[in-house]
Amino acid sequence: MEIKRSELQQEMFVLLETKISLVFPKETQNNDIDDLDIDYHIFTNNEDDHLVRIIFDIKAIHHLMKQPGLNIELQASCDFRIAESIEVGSDLFNKLISNAATAITYNNIRAYLQNVTSYYPVEPYILPAIDMQDLCKKYAEKLAPNKSQDREEAQAPMKPQRKGKKIT
Repeated sequence: MEIKRSELQQEMFVLLETKISLVFPKETQNNDIDDLDIDYHIFTNNEDDHLVRIIFDIKAIHHLMKQPGLNIELQASCDFRIAESIEVGSDLFNKLISNAATAITYNNIRAYLQNVTSYYPVEPYILPAIDMQDLCKKYAEKLAPNKSQDREEAQAPMKPQRKGKKIT
């Protein structure tokens, strides 16, 4: 059987920053703690619009009542190449980024955390499954300078807000 390759190819996954530490509950704590904060950014290369970088920042605290747990902070990045045959800014281009690349990056982080936390003297941490469409929608709303923008335009990935930063 011949397999067709996707127009989206992952070129790299890198952990930019990782901090994992044990958390011990306070004597007054009477509940489980399972906090999760996720932020991400999409960048395109200034010289090659078909090269896209997604950077996730994740903070998580997880421990069961009266048991030690984990405090996790990490920043991870994935680079993706989108086929030259896909027009930059097209609906397909944007969907490959928002529907596929963000999910692939998040899943790479999930696998990493599950693996590395299995070496700690507590239950391994598995990032929860999340609604990626909702996350992407919130990202687009955050970038939209005007909330009256039409929905498709607001969901399109933007060039980095930070000028001068480029993917090398």
